[in-house]
Amino acid sequence: MVGLVTVVIPTRNRPRDLRQCLLALRENDLRHLDEVIVVDDASRPVVSEEVELANLPVRVLRNHTSLGAMASRNRAAEEAAAPILGFLDDDALPRQDWLSRIVEGLAEDRGAVTGRVLPFDQGVVSRARQARYLQRYRSLTEGQPVTFFAGGNSAVWRDLFVKAGGFSALGVGGDNSVVDGLQRLDRPVCFLPELVVVHRNGKGLLRAFLNAYHAGRDHPRPLSAGTALRDVLRARPVPADPASQALNWALQVTHTMARGLAAPRPADRRIEV
Repeated sequence: MVGLVTVVIPTRNRPRDLRQCLLALRENDLRHLDEVIVVDDASRPVVSEEVELANLPVRVLRNHTSLGAMASRNRAAEEAAAPILGFLDDDALPRQDWLSRIVEGLAEDRGAVTGRVLPFDQGVVSRARQARYLQRYRSLTEGQPVTFFAGGNSAVWRDLFVKAGGFSALGVGGDNSVVDGLQRLDRPVCFLPELVVVHRNGKGLLRAFLNAYHAGRDHPRPLSAGTALRDVLRARPVPADPASQALNWALQVTHTMARGLAAPRPADRRIEV
């Protein structure tokens, strides 16, 4: 089929990254592409030249105040017409078979698919984040249902995304909130190891700790003592890369403490059904 996928890319103040993302997407089999919706999350300057240079069917939606990536993706989903939504971060570069893998892998009995993230940057923060990704992927097999949804490398049936309420948690880590909604519809998120993007993992030490804190504070599931202990022990330093593993341990402690101390939060705005 032709034009199955609307690709959604939220962006804020990253014109060079957005340009490279769109150019990488252009190397895909564009017969599968319906359009690209770029959500300009109150960037300064506004997104314009980056889209024109890409030579793709791009539509730009602009948030006049910053709403964040999750709310921006929900907005794009409301506007999309294609049956499949593909999600990319603006600092991710999809592999040349990215669209083909989505169309081939998103079977009718799957609600969504998510894949692997690989780094194109260096440094301890990047290595620490990649170590967490690799730990997540290590025991997974092709097509296995998973409890995570990588908002920067994933695809979902649009009608199921709408029925599930979209991203119900709009903060850092809110992309995983769609998993529970799809599970209630008996349509799991499945892992496709060949669905690959390369990504800037490291955005600074302060950002890493802030993200860990906010992801813990906004986590949709309650925290048990057993879960807290397991998560902290799983992130303990190991000899292979002591610097990045020590950072991972500190980030996990930050996440766990924020999650344990968080007060119940009101539901965030979901996508309109």
